[in-house]
Amino acid sequence: MKRNIGLLHKFIVSYALIVVLPLLIILSFFYPFTMNIMKEKSTDWNEHSTEQLKNSMDIFTKYVYNLPSEILHNREIKPYMVNENPLQHIIIMNEMKKYNVIDAFIENALLYLKEADYFFSNKGSAYTLQDFDTRGVGYYYSNWSVDEMYDELQNLTSPIVRPVESVIVPGGHSVNLLSFVLPLPLGGSNSPGSLLILVKEHTILELMNASREDSNGIFIITDEHKRCLVSTLGCAAIEATDFSEVLKADIEFQGTVERTFQTDKYLVSEQISDSNGWHYIRLLPVSETIQDVKNIQFMTFVLLLIIVVLTSCVIYLSLRLNYQPIKRLVDAASSIFENKNKDELDEIETIHYALNQLTLTRDSLDNKIKLTEPKIRDQILLDLLLGHYDDWTSFKQDSVQYRITFPYPYITVAAILTEQEMDTQLVECCKQKLLQSEHNERLEVYILKSMYKRECLIILSHSKHAAVLDRLSQLQQHLSDAFKQECLIGMSNKQKIEDGIGIFYTAYLQASRCLEHIRFQRTTIIMAYSDAFQTAQGVVSYQSELIQTLELAIIRNDIEQIKALTKQIQSYMSNGGMPPHIRRTIYLNTMSILFNALEKHQQDNSSVLSNIEFVFQHRYTLDQMLSIMTDASHKLCELTADTVPNHSRRTPSEQILDLIEEHWSDPNLSLQFMADQFQMSTSNFSYHFKKTIGQNFKEYIDHLRIKQSIHLLKNSEQSIEGIALRVGYLNASSFIRSFKKIIGMTPGQYRDQLKPSD
Repeated sequence: MKRNIGLLHKFIVSYALIVVLPLLIILSFFYPFTMNIMKEKSTDWNEHSTEQLKNSMDIFTKYVYNLPSEILHNREIKPYMVNENPLQHIIIMNEMKKYNVIDAFIENALLYLKEADYFFSNKGSAYTLQDFDTRGVGYYYSNWSVDEMYDELQNLTSPIVRPVESVIVPGGHSVNLLSFVLPLPLGGSNSPGSLLILVKEHTILELMNASREDSNGIFIITDEHKRCLVSTLGCAAIEATDFSEVLKADIEFQGTVERTFQTDKYLVSEQISDSNGWHYIRLLPVSETIQDVKNIQFMTFVLLLIIVVLTSCVIYLSLRLNYQPIKRLVDAASSIFENKNKDELDEIETIHYALNQLTLTRDSLDNKIKLTEPKIRDQILLDLLLGHYDDWTSFKQDSVQYRITFPYPYITVAAILTEQEMDTQLVECCKQKLLQSEHNERLEVYILKSMYKRECLIILSHSKHAAVLDRLSQLQQHLSDAFKQECLIGMSNKQKIEDGIGIFYTAYLQASRCLEHIRFQRTTIIMAYSDAFQTAQGVVSYQSELIQTLELAIIRNDIEQIKALTKQIQSYMSNGGMPPHIRRTIYLNTMSILFNALEKHQQDNSSVLSNIEFVFQHRYTLDQMLSIMTDASHKLCELTADTVPNHSRRTPSEQILDLIEEHWSDPNLSLQFMADQFQMSTSNFSYHFKKTIGQNFKEYIDHLRIKQSIHLLKNSEQSIEGIALRVGYLNASSFIRSFKKIIGMTPGQYRDQLKPSD
């Protein structure tokens, strides 16, 4: 019994160390740390929301303050001739209508001319001063009498901003308006009149709500003298509570501080506008920020406490009432694992010893499993040919246990295409034929199936003077005799192994392109790359470069590049100034490449080739050509995706950049479009984009489009208007403006600079 009590004590102590100690760490460190993190994030977001509101309001108020100057510079509006020529009344009303574009922010703009004693509205109406004293006719201010209004308008020398107040507008209903009273010209002493600009409180509150998301924070906008202009609670409510403390002129700060109002703590952020001196203040309740964290902490503590109590009770009762299961477990551990030290162990020590032995056995099994991981040798060689290894070290780490070596100084890669699907028997036959000692030189051969069903790849490691072409010719003849089927062989140039691991990728591309050349020309059935291709002379056209790049992307199985190049070719074909016969030539060449690739993926050729006659009809419209090309490209990408393994997951930043790469030439690409794709608000996406990419969204897109336009200016004779449309601008003027801002000159000047001087 004493032994049982000792075991009980050991279990209780162990449980306390394992469970209670982490619990204490959580309570002493993790909880305060979580609170601090939440406060920091709330502080950053509070400052960001305040700055966002300030920036939005600065844009609108800048236009408000510039509006008097714009009206004064309107040559049709002649304030000093308004009484001499009555026609001026009609002219001014018509001219004021042109400023209706500002209705998104401004409810109404009223031009008051002293000579006429009239208010001319941008909605096409005219009011006398007496109309403002009649409810439902003019704009009736309960706290601003007509006499006071007249005196201020006559003697106005500087702008006046009236806080939000209830105004009865024409029609008789009441609206809360923020009023700007601005002299003409702005700041002049002998002004011919004034401009009364009215802004709905609701419009400003919508800007505040858009900035604060779903938070219950309080926004306050004051003028430079800390007089409340607009607030989400209303200026009267602010001034009647403890919140009025932030309106004191002697309390000024920028950033965020923590203050207590009405026994509640708030994070107070303030931003001061450089343009008009307004103060933008946001108060975020601290309780709202950390309440959820406190609830989670409390519930976690209660849950852990319950677990500790219940588990302690279960352990105590189990050990007190039923010792036999533990005894049987100790006996089983003793019989399975013999104690090599022959020391007497108690129950805890016996179980601990058994667990150590199980751990050692598990580690031993893990090491054996790692040595026999199901890495296929052919997949390693295929990754080598596709350029997935950056250096010899990473390749040898994967290949050493499969005894893949290249003992001779030269490498040659061959691609074999047969009439039927390559099977194991056919591959083994190729290897035996190549290793037959009919020549003096020695050879190391690796044969692997390609991702295409009717194609296999051969890697030959050989000496400088090895007759590789002769051996491949004999292999071709042997396959023809033994299996009664024709095969085509494309062979790369021999590559020096000392030139680095990249020579395998180069050799693979050469062999694949040579095989494509044989399939297209059909003048021979075996060819080396040096015999098939000569150095190109002259300038390659933009369309030829696109098609060749597409062909290389198909060989590399680069799905993203296939999609992007197909879209570029379609965009090029959509150029309005391109003759129809050139469009059709590009269409036929592109579809030939896509169908050749589809044929290699499909074992049953009839499933692909049955539609060739349909695809190559002569009377297709441009839209039909583009639709057929899109379908073929999508089908090829699907088949390629099924054969090429996905080696990595894209990060969110990579997903954003990939989506931009896909849509950068689309004029409809916008911040809203990108935010919708990732299910974020525009402000959140803009903040995330600038934080991760280091540049705001519009600047990034403009730089990307200008970079592409520079390539077109250098390598094509297309007009400035055509290039602007191709790179995603709606018109040439927007393109020229962005180009000059980034490069420092217009596109025409840049193109002239490229021309050789006489």
